[in-house]
Amino acid sequence: MAQRGQAMVEFALVSITLFFLVFAALDGSLLIFSFGTARFAAGEAARLVSEEGNLPSTDTDAVRIVRNTALGATSLAHVDEIDIFRLTQDGSGNLNIDFSKYNKYKLDGTPIGSVTWNPATRNVNNGQSDFAGVEIFYTYNWKTGIFAPAPPMRLTALFEIRLEPQNY
Repeated sequence: MAQRGQAMVEFALVSITLFFLVFAALDGSLLIFSFGTARFAAGEAARLVSEEGNLPSTDTDAVRIVRNTALGATSLAHVDEIDIFRLTQDGSGNLNIDFSKYNKYKLDGTPIGSVTWNPATRNVNNGQSDFAGVEIFYTYNWKTGIFAPAPPMRLTALFEIRLEPQNY
């Protein structure tokens, strides 16, 4: 009988560690999935911005792409903001954000503030095309409660791309 009681105590001690590891692995897996889906969503939105160039619906279509990916369609992470902005290239080839051409959107497509880089004004001429950036700001909330005291993680996914020439 003493061995049975000892086994129950050992199981109780080991099960706490086992459950912690299982839940930590689950939360870590969901976090990594959120990283991947955010990177995918930013890349797909940037690809669409590049392909559509100066079509009037470009930004709306890019936000729709993000909304339809796993990042926007599940509750694993909350998309706080989607930014589409112009990048300028300096003499060394580095890309810098042009804050005068910077559009912010909610996940539903509503602009946050004014739209300062109208898609119709984007340069899509061969050899002179603009560079664009798409950045997604999102929040990951821990799911299992293991890391409940930890605050939600505020993360970003950024993708930079050159607009495809429409005029040759």
